[in-house]
Amino acid sequence: MKVAGLLAGLGLAAACSGITETPGGVGSILLFTAYPAEVEVGQTIKLRALALSGSGDSLATVPIYWRRLDTTIAVDSVQGLLTGLIGGTRGRVIARAIDLYSKTDTFTVLARVDTVIRVAADTQTVAAAGTSSSELTVRLEGGTPLAPAGGRRVVYAVILPVFASADDRSVEFSNSALQITATTGTSGTPSPAVKLQLVSGRSPPDSAVVSVSVSRPGGQETVPGSGQQFVIRFAKP
Repeated sequence: MKVAGLLAGLGLAAACSGITETPGGVGSILLFTAYPAEVEVGQTIKLRALALSGSGDSLATVPIYWRRLDTTIAVDSVQGLLTGLIGGTRGRVIARAIDLYSKTDTFTVLARVDTVIRVAADTQTVAAAGTSSSELTVRLEGGTPLAPAGGRRVVYAVILPVFASADDRSVEFSNSALQITATTGTSGTPSPAVKLQLVSGRSPPDSAVVSVSVSRPGGQETVPGSGQQFVIRFAKP
């Protein structure tokens, strides 16, 4: 399909449904879905779809109407605005163009996150014989009253030192990289916990700085408290 390359560049996935052509002239409905398909409780996202003819031509003037299949979400049928209602669930929607319905589009509804709280000390020292830092723990909380928010992605990144190449890297996370994405458990903290470890056979730096960030679905907004840092110092023998 001609739009495939564009969708990939935008981080969107497409799904078509339909038959050769309905009496109303619509052959399929192209759904544009962000990946991952997520919405936060209280967050509103814009749904997108396009009617196509039986030969695959765009029918941009054909209006699209939306319908929810679950009460975990709210949907404006005309504007295509989807709002998350119940965290820890999934919500399904379908689109209609004249007399044809699309395939089901499913969204994960995430618990709302209001803040990123640093639990572990912001500065720690690794002993000369040590091989890794202590747990670099943060906790995500949201809602009223504040409650732990599980199932959210937390991005840890080494911002200092800046290594010229992979061969120079002397610290890394468990994925052998300078950035790792952890997922919070029911307590609102990453599970398993994240540590910064030394690369075997290389001299440790004097210190390293790790930044922590959490984004809302869509990636356009970060949760308050993002950007907090951990400073890890390495003792010399």
